[in-house]
Amino acid sequence: MRYSERVLGTSSLRREEEPSPWERPNGRDPVSPPPPFVPLKQYLTAVAGVAALTIACWFLTPLTGYASISLIYLLGVLLAGMVLSRGPVLLVATLSALAWNFLFIPPRFTFHIAKLEDALTFATFFIIALTVGSLTAQLKAREHLAAQVQLAKNSERLRKTLLDCVSHELKTPLAAIGAASQELLRLTPNAQNAEMLEQLAGEIHHGSHRLHRVVNNLLDMNRLESGVVQPKSEWCDVRELLQSAVEIERESIDGREIRLDVPDNIPLALLDHGLIEQAVAKLLVNAASYSEPGWPIEIDAEYKQEQLVVCVSDRGPGFPTESTERLFEKFYRGDGRKAGGLGLGLSIARGFVEAHGGKLTAENRDGGGARFTICLPVRATSQNALETAL
Repeated sequence: MRYSERVLGTSSLRREEEPSPWERPNGRDPVSPPPPFVPLKQYLTAVAGVAALTIACWFLTPLTGYASISLIYLLGVLLAGMVLSRGPVLLVATLSALAWNFLFIPPRFTFHIAKLEDALTFATFFIIALTVGSLTAQLKAREHLAAQVQLAKNSERLRKTLLDCVSHELKTPLAAIGAASQELLRLTPNAQNAEMLEQLAGEIHHGSHRLHRVVNNLLDMNRLESGVVQPKSEWCDVRELLQSAVEIERESIDGREIRLDVPDNIPLALLDHGLIEQAVAKLLVNAASYSEPGWPIEIDAEYKQEQLVVCVSDRGPGFPTESTERLFEKFYRGDGRKAGGLGLGLSIARGFVEAHGGKLTAENRDGGGARFTICLPVRATSQNALETAL
């Protein structure tokens, strides 16, 4: 009997709803949020843009006539609405109308308009420019709001996924450890059933190992997202590195046969031993999760074209071709995976590899199974050359 199968009471996690910062304390009328701050740089950009457009129009006037210049200014207002906020866009519209009137509509260098048709054209241009600028700015604001709403939905989905995964991954081993420790305390005074005591100790060890892996994965992902992962390169024996990765996850891969194929003359590689060791270890855990216990896992390594290439292959079911890139997303877990895991391993492995300037890719193998390939641009040297240099 596995004591992890015992049912323990759990309490649901509840999060109190926090009031919006724009609600009154009495909960009645909402307070409008303050208007967004528009940096001075946008207003300066608006003025500079109108000035540049005016200079261009000054040289175009002999070819197009002053009436056509209004269309160029109107185009400028439209373009400004795509990159600037509402206030600067309206400033562009106003300055464009005034510049066209002062510099191009006869009599020039005055704000007086002699002809009625020119006055009507100016009034129409001014109204259209303000309307177009305002509508364009509103459209941009709505697009920004839609992007913020989508981002909030994605964040909420990610939070829920993380909460579900972590609560499951922590609850299951904790339940096993709790049940096994209680039974161990009950049986210890008699201490007659050595097999049962060994099984209980194994349950506690397995649960603690699983908790340790969950916590490490969360910490590693936090390090990657915080940008604090900085490789510390050292000369590494590739064969020893891969063997060390196997030993780290020996328990997780359930005693599977590991076929290690490394050329005897492979040179030493200058890389961060710990990060690449962890990356390979996570690929091994992934291979064990998607293949049967009796099937071996293969690790191949070679150095070619100034790159260290390490492949971890299995004979599992593989993965759908359309989900190749999704394999490396956080919390993504493919079909057919055994219970357990947060779905962070491949994402962390890719992060560690990319921190070295390398690439981690996935492909299906001929005959079934998946192959994950690490390509690292590294310096290499032979053991003899390194010893001579030292």
